[in-house]
Amino acid sequence: MNKELDDQLCQRYPKIFDDCRRTMCNDGWFDLLDVLCERLQFWTDHNRAPQVVVSQVKEKWGELSFYGQGGNQEQDGMITMAEGMSARICEHCGKPGTTLVSGEIYLTRCQEHAPSRGSVAAEQ
Repeated sequence: MNKELDDQLCQRYPKIFDDCRRTMCNDGWFDLLDVLCERLQFWTDHNRAPQVVVSQVKEKWGELSFYGQGGNQEQDGMITMAEGMSARICEHCGKPGTTLVSGEIYLTRCQEHAPSRGSVAAEQ
């Protein structure tokens, strides 16, 4: 993720990104991460849930992988939902996308950003 967007997440959610670790994914998932973090922090602040603290955010197998400590069952569900939604959002631009395989690499892309030799990934 570009530094400007990454910095926005760190500034908006300093308790989640306590040491401002950098996200290792593309810009297209910024809105998804922004909403996820807003909901996680809201749940902590208004429901006395444990604080979620990120240890790593990255792309893995064409989907968002959000690793953290803390939280509760409801917050774990929010994370699982966001990770699943990322398989339908282009990681470059945020438009609707599909998880593709290009060689041995998995990526989630819209038609505009899809590689010319990518094929639709089998359901996992």
